[in-house]
Amino acid sequence: MPIYGIHLAYTQRDVSVTHTTELICIGCMEKYSLEEEHRPCQKCGGPLLLDYDPKDISDKLARSSFKDRGWGVWRYLELLPGINERRIVSLGEGGTGLLKCERLARTLGLRRLLIKDETTNPTGSFLDRGMTVHISRANELGFRSVRCLADSGNFAASASAYAARAGFNCTIYSPREKIETLNLGKLYQIIAYGGNLVVNKLPSNYPELGIVNQKSYTLSPSNPYFAEGEKTAAYEICEQLGWRTPDRIVVPMGHGEYLSMIWRGIKELRNLGLVSNQEVAMTGVQVESYAEIVNQLHSRKAIAQSVGKTKTVATDLAMKKPTHGYLAIRSIRESKGDGIKVKDDQVLEAMSLLARMEGIFAEPAAASTIAGLKKLIDQGQVEQTEEVVCVITGAGLKDPLTARRFIGKVRAVDKIVTQAESRRLTTRLGRTKLEILKAISSKETYGYEIWRIMKQKLGVDLDTSSVYQHLSELEKVGLIKRAKVESVFGKPERYYYHLSDRGKAILRSAKTEE
Repeated sequence: MPIYGIHLAYTQRDVSVTHTTELICIGCMEKYSLEEEHRPCQKCGGPLLLDYDPKDISDKLARSSFKDRGWGVWRYLELLPGINERRIVSLGEGGTGLLKCERLARTLGLRRLLIKDETTNPTGSFLDRGMTVHISRANELGFRSVRCLADSGNFAASASAYAARAGFNCTIYSPREKIETLNLGKLYQIIAYGGNLVVNKLPSNYPELGIVNQKSYTLSPSNPYFAEGEKTAAYEICEQLGWRTPDRIVVPMGHGEYLSMIWRGIKELRNLGLVSNQEVAMTGVQVESYAEIVNQLHSRKAIAQSVGKTKTVATDLAMKKPTHGYLAIRSIRESKGDGIKVKDDQVLEAMSLLARMEGIFAEPAAASTIAGLKKLIDQGQVEQTEEVVCVITGAGLKDPLTARRFIGKVRAVDKIVTQAESRRLTTRLGRTKLEILKAISSKETYGYEIWRIMKQKLGVDLDTSSVYQHLSELEKVGLIKRAKVESVFGKPERYYYHLSDRGKAILRSAKTEE
């Protein structure tokens, strides 16, 4: 049986009906056979895309063809690569909502704003659209092992999930500097899905992005099969709008392939006669510190130098060498769209607006579309009469540390978190350490005095070495601090202790539970 999610129970269709013909380089237009999909262009090094002849299926598809099918990526099976249905690996991706956002539209001064909410995909990211096709291709070729570079935390998380679904072994390679910036939510996903994370041990031939020894299939956002899955967002947007296009679609740009493939999907629908127009301005957003695509778009330079090591809250947009930058620029120009750069503080403001006004919790890279749209409106580059779709690509809980930066009343949140942590820690401390905290709570005191209080007042019989060991452990977990050091009549130094704020919270929690 096909490996479908619950809502993707399609009827069997002729999978031999496909308009895939060959591969074509997005840069120099060199053509290759389908067997070479794992290689970049041998002439210019650019990524390849699947090439189609829409005439092969134009008389077989109509708007009604999709009417009785479940929502999701594979709803548009005839418009995707000809993968045998029995080899499809799916988690129910796609079919995401197109939400009308009236409150946020009024705030921005826009007639009509729609959010394509990709946060509801299985791993919380739009990349699941491409991954289902990518992993299905590996499955069809007979591979049982996949690998990828953790260029994007969302990509690695999605790869791990779909590999688990297929029963594949999955290895994630990551340079040390990428691990240091990898969002915790995405790291937890990789580990939970069983991804084998390897740090600083890239294979010597990894830059080739090829299939090594016919044992492990390389997953990459530059792979043509991965890109194919991403264009389904365009199909959904147009169908959800009654088979028409909005005035503008705003998309975050890391490598630039998502914007490019949405535009490609819209052009395919027009060529097939499924939409009557394609008057939509594709608009890409990048963060200022990683804006190679936007810089090239506005300067019209052929090649820009990659940026140095910089930081941004939108880590999944931090691509020094965008694989599909050339195609993104071409897509923007063809559609008469634009590109815009935003700052981190504008992204954080957009996260807050989106969450509090529309109940959509987006990660920074995803919220960049709202930040970019706001900037374009403020600059008079977007007409207030436009109907705009902003694509929100990833969920906010993937990046909990950044989320804290825009949450108001942080002190109140910290207090709640501290109380919760205190209750958990109290159950682990044990009676002796709690009694030591009580002994210290009334005044600053030292080890021998604590021993005396424990023995005489509380009836706890300990030797002095045990007391000092407990003090050392309490200091390590941050419940007590050294207040001062005294040396009396040439005797060994005497350390005085007092409770830290966390230690006080622990005691309060303990009293509440008594």
